[in-house]
Amino acid sequence: MSGLVDLIFFSEKRKEILILLTKGPKSADEIKNRLNGDAFSIMPQLKKLKDMDVIVQEKDIYKLSDIGKIIGEKILPLTELLQVFEGNDNYWSTHDRRPIPEPLMNKLHMLGKCKLDEPDLDHLFEFPEDLKEMVFRSERIRSFYSFFCPECPTIQATCAKNGAKVDLILDEKIYDRLKKDFEDTYGSLLENNVSLYIYRGKIKPSSFIISDEFMMLKLFGKEGQFDHRKIMSFNKSAIEWGNELADYYIGLSEKVN
Repeated sequence: MSGLVDLIFFSEKRKEILILLTKGPKSADEIKNRLNGDAFSIMPQLKKLKDMDVIVQEKDIYKLSDIGKIIGEKILPLTELLQVFEGNDNYWSTHDRRPIPEPLMNKLHMLGKCKLDEPDLDHLFEFPEDLKEMVFRSERIRSFYSFFCPECPTIQATCAKNGAKVDLILDEKIYDRLKKDFEDTYGSLLENNVSLYIYRGKIKPSSFIISDEFMMLKLFGKEGQFDHRKIMSFNKSAIEWGNELADYYIGLSEKVN
């Protein structure tokens, strides 16, 4: 078994071939084109995989063997999970992950390749313009805030007014402040049928936004400190994961309207 493990994990190219073939049989030319390789870099790796019975060859077509299918099913989520942490592992290790329920921690690989977004210091409390464009063209927006973002409720109301289905989950203190100190904005949310929820739990994320095009997540530091940085993913599976997170917090919240 160690020989098989070494065969796959000690070669990035062989691992890429295995992952590619989980999506279906491919010709040698297809494999070379998809992996940006040539015959000298690809063919020896195909031979090694074939010799270990991980793949089988039928004329010029390569596909996974029964063993290869089992390995592929296991290696794909692991590869996706490693992409989640690649380049931003320090964020995950230094922040409070408790707000992510266990079933979603077990599916963290769905986030795929993530980006750790560093905010512009001159616009720390402003909603990013690039994300605003994507939010405005979304048909569904689901957000959670445990800090007050002055611009965000107005953005949510505008999206709802334009026909989007909007869920807005607010920490109880944030909801109370919005209702008391920003009556016009609060009224606009209700008028435009934004679904408002109050969350009273102690364990909570800093914020998250799920749109049609991206998933954004902010966590507090392990000591409860606020961090402006955020994890971004634009994968479809990440958006699906984010919607499950929104469903989880809606299930724990009180609906206002």
